Amino acid sequence: MRLTLLRMTLLCAGIALGVGCRTRASIAIWTPPTLQSAVGKRVAVAKVVGPEKIAKKIQQQLIASAPTDDGRELDLVDSQTLQQKSAVRLVAATEDESSDVALASVARREGYDYLLRGEVLPERTHGARPADPDKLTISWRLTAIDGHSASGGKPVVVEREAAVKRYPDLALIIDPDEQMVAAAVRDSYRLLSPSLDHETVSLAAPMLTLGKSDVLRGNAAARRGDWQQATEYWTKAAEEHPMQAAATHNLALAAAASQDFSRAKQLARKAVRQYPIPMYQRTSVWIERTQRQYHKAFNLPDPPEGWFVTRR
Repeated sequence: MRLTLLRMTLLCAGIALGVGCRTRASIAIWTPPTLQSAVGKRVAVAKVVGPEKIAKKIQQQLIASAPTDDGRELDLVDSQTLQQKSAVRLVAATEDESSDVALASVARREGYDYLLRGEVLPERTHGARPADPDKLTISWRLTAIDGHSASGGKPVVVEREAAVKRYPDLALIIDPDEQMVAAAVRDSYRLLSPSLDHETVSLAAPMLTLGKSDVLRGNAAARRGDWQQATEYWTKAAEEHPMQAAATHNLALAAAASQDFSRAKQLARKAVRQYPIPMYQRTSVWIERTQRQYHKAFNLPDPPEGWFVTRR
């Protein structure tokens, strides 16, 4: 009985100090390329081999939709365009594949850094069952033309249901092949350039404390994806009630959502000082790890304030 009463007392104390139930929200974070960064580099794309119907579309979309925004830009060119620039005809090694040696030679002369080769792999069948139309696998190989930079390969496996969850706008594409090709191209760019991932974070939701209503309104806005409005509510709560630790904690996450990691770390450390509970401490570590990932994704130097709670 005494133990139960003690637990209830501690729970009530926690609620009174500003931490109650939690709520979840999605936050977009930048992640490094999963194969090799080709940002700012020139990449020659060999003919994608495999079933012509899919392979040709993948190559065309890959070239046409190369990222152009700062920090992600790629310069891609296909083998046919390179051949037009060269007096040397690329001799076919097979019916579907140009000679990589000849293509690499032309690309080197034209100042390209990498050769990217792709192959659409057939899905395995089981007995008389046809291949899965909702799954697409592409094997990519990135080769440094100068022979000194890093090279490597990695498959991209696209499953329709998971792809639509990751890229909701794909649901608007009617043609199933076009839908799979679009997903495959986006996933392929994740090999070479920074990409956005969505991660779920825990927002503090205070109970029986001053400023509670504004914090909860901010939480509702963040769950809708409106981090700007959420920040306004949490800022109001924190300014009017300086010891509102939940508001401070959530403001730290909002700053991380806008990639202002220096401010995010400052706010997270403040929340821990206001109320040193494990949730706030974990958030402080998560923010710094996310900042490290962001710096790695865009090849940035260490922040001026340095690192506080993590090590390489």
